[in-house]
Amino acid sequence: MQGIAMDDRRVHPRTAVSLPARIFADERLMLTASTLDVSMSGALLHGHARIGIGERVRVEVPRGGTRNPLVLRAEVVRLEEPSENQRRHGLALRWVDPGLADVAALASLLRDRR
Repeated sequence: MQGIAMDDRRVHPRTAVSLPARIFADERLMLTASTLDVSMSGALLHGHARIGIGERVRVEVPRGGTRNPLVLRAEVVRLEEPSENQRRHGLALRWVDPGLADVAALASLLRDRR
């Protein structure tokens, strides 16, 4: 895919939304962060953790009230470091095999935040 920009490869549109999220690796809390954007295929979070590209993690997003959090499995696909143009760390995730209920809950979260 040489010469194709990252945005051109996206299957689902991103929604700029700030949602609290907790990232776990091997049942250990690795990061409490906020999302920068979310899509039906992944998310970009603001934060830094000792997690490597390709590592599988569990993401928990509170849904408010007495509802259980949305829990998704994800793979780390990119790590962003601060630079001259960007003053934050970022963690890009791709959802891994979300179930139908997870997809519906994620769609509802995104719809409610638009």
